[in-house]
Amino acid sequence: MKKRLTAVLLCAAMVLGLTACSGKESSVETAAQTTAPATEASLAEGGAKTPQDFKKFKIGVCEPQAIDEVVIRRDYYENYLASRYNVEFVFSEQCKDTDDELTFIEGCADAGCDAIISYRSVDANQMAQVCEEYGMQYVINTARIPEVDGAFEGGYETFQGSFGADNEHVGQLFRDWLSSNASDDGSEGFMITSSLAFSGNIQHLETAIAALSALQSKYNLTFEDTVENLAKTSAPIEVANDKGINIYIYPGSPSGMEGWLEGVSAALQTGKYGVLIHSGQSYAQTAVVVDEVEKNFDKDIKVASIASMSESLINAFNTQDKFGNSSLNMASLKSTSLVSSMGFISVYNALTGYAALNDSSENEKRTLSFRMWSLDTLDQINTCANWDVKGGDKWIMDESMINQCLGIMNPDLTADDVQAVYNGMTYESTLERLGK
Repeated sequence: MKKRLTAVLLCAAMVLGLTACSGKESSVETAAQTTAPATEASLAEGGAKTPQDFKKFKIGVCEPQAIDEVVIRRDYYENYLASRYNVEFVFSEQCKDTDDELTFIEGCADAGCDAIISYRSVDANQMAQVCEEYGMQYVINTARIPEVDGAFEGGYETFQGSFGADNEHVGQLFRDWLSSNASDDGSEGFMITSSLAFSGNIQHLETAIAALSALQSKYNLTFEDTVENLAKTSAPIEVANDKGINIYIYPGSPSGMEGWLEGVSAALQTGKYGVLIHSGQSYAQTAVVVDEVEKNFDKDIKVASIASMSESLINAFNTQDKFGNSSLNMASLKSTSLVSSMGFISVYNALTGYAALNDSSENEKRTLSFRMWSLDTLDQINTCANWDVKGGDKWIMDESMINQCLGIMNPDLTADDVQAVYNGMTYESTLERLGK
């Protein structure tokens, strides 16, 4: 018997932090249906449609974390997209494991949901199978990695692929930054926190590989192991090389890994590392020790990190170190609305008869990707702080951009056209469109 969906849709709960999905007994009001979903054949005959030509679709959103990005995403979905595209969103509490997500999906089915956008990719094959049984479209936020191959290869009609960062491009951002900002002789030393690269996180792995490759190329280094193996280390290592340049890789995450920050602090306090690369979003946790080391050793430490727009990022760029520089020198930034829109577009196109827009050239479901922005000035960060703001009116992926990616409004649209829209979303083009 299906469990009923927990009706916890309180914004205050989101702000204070989502709690684990518990499967409590309750219900969610079923949306009124006005018309049946269209088929691709009927749409082809009738040309462009509008959201009002369809029933009100209901979409479940599964969240595994309780972070600022989740709060902003909910506001974007609920208060910006919902009314414009005649949809209703149902949000999970924090789904920490497979049972939590299954409970949420079952509740969404009971509530009449038409689709699931999941920001949790663990056990994707199982979730794809369950969504198929309930007739709900399903898309996941992840790169195409072996752990999700089952969902891609399972032949599920309702599975609509995945969406995430172009991780090779992310790596290139760090490679370019290091090439431009490292000294000619490498005497400052380099520390790379490789985050979860060792456990299969593709973005963290690509970033760590890019940093090592950039150092190898810039200084013509010979390592005792391959760059790929070094980047995937599960234990801290000093990377031996023929030039004697100090390169240290420190894996792990400050979230749930006891002793991680103490280990980073001990390494930095040796004074051997003047460049710190974060493959994950760890710059806020290490800010205090970086400041202490800079003061104790009179050494300017340059810091670059993966980041999303948040108060901590704004504060980092607006906080000066003892040398008059921002405490964070470069952020590889992702936009919440950019990421969130990808999941919405994928399921909405499927629901309105344009599932082919989610197909790759190999006739299988694809990963829709976006490119992070490399930002390294205070002006850039302060400008971005005015976009993708909860309650704001300047969304980076606004209605005009989403409409370019919908089959109902562009009957001749192709999957490559959709990808081209996201490839063209740069800081410069967004500044021209939205202004400061």
